[in-house]
Amino acid sequence: MDHLSFYQGKKVAVPGGGGFLGLRIVERLKHAGAEVFIPRTNQGIDFTIEKTCYEYMEKVKPEVVINCAAFQGGIGFHKGKEAELFLYNMKMGLFLMEAAQASGVQKFINIVAGCSYPGYVEKDELNEEDYWSGEVHDSIFSYGVSRKMSVVYGKALKKQFNFNSIHLIYANMYGPGEHFNPDQSKALAGLIKKFYEAKKNNLPSVEVWGTGKPVRDWLYVEDGAEAALCAGELYNEIEPLNIASGIGVSIADLARLIKKIIGYDGEIVFNTSKPDGALKKTLSTRKMKEKLHWFPGTSLEDGIKETIDWFDKNYDSAVKN
Repeated sequence: MDHLSFYQGKKVAVPGGGGFLGLRIVERLKHAGAEVFIPRTNQGIDFTIEKTCYEYMEKVKPEVVINCAAFQGGIGFHKGKEAELFLYNMKMGLFLMEAAQASGVQKFINIVAGCSYPGYVEKDELNEEDYWSGEVHDSIFSYGVSRKMSVVYGKALKKQFNFNSIHLIYANMYGPGEHFNPDQSKALAGLIKKFYEAKKNNLPSVEVWGTGKPVRDWLYVEDGAEAALCAGELYNEIEPLNIASGIGVSIADLARLIKKIIGYDGEIVFNTSKPDGALKKTLSTRKMKEKLHWFPGTSLEDGIKETIDWFDKNYDSAVKN
């Protein structure tokens, strides 16, 4: 797409550039001829420290920042870490944006999880006007609220300093290279692991958490990376913008699709003692299509096939990461 020319020759910093989405964004930026900077924690860079954020931005002087940095996982990962998750993500999100504004960054692209949407608004699809219309779901409140506050801070910086930040609200992403260990995996990756291992070990059934009724919107990670760069060129409004497929799929239907693709013949057992989370979380794509002239090109079935193929080839390392 032509939007890659926007980044040619630009200095672009990508906090979280070694992560699931960040890696794809970095690959595209390098292909576009950008000068890419990937700050890493193993190099002693800790963005929960305000001074570190200022020092990094002053040293690198990026023109664009694409913030993919986050500390998070599925519902199970959050239990017992609520305060830690809130403080870590709050500090990192606000300090990075604060330092970017102070150092003269021209555009800050903020990647925000869809769990920051209200968790109790039961609509067929959530549009951007719904973003402020209720509480984040209790099952994920500490992470969801911390990311929502980065959107609030972006609006404040816009009003006070005319700082150009955009806030992209992402549907659940999946794809090759995702977390598959039980502590951090989300629903789709967790289901792939369960059905894959059940077939491999000839198990009679697979347990699925909850009732299977919750509906989610799934976005292939390569499409997510493309959308971030497209929005970086074309979108300049402070109000959030959904990045999604716009297609709601129940956990039960998702489990059946994964079962079919893997070729597993056993039963699906829903453990209703486990939490469901928000019942509906499908994001409207109307504004995205209008502003970006873009729509994700990977079907859910094709994306799952690619993910399973990667998981099969990288099983030993995938279940540990």
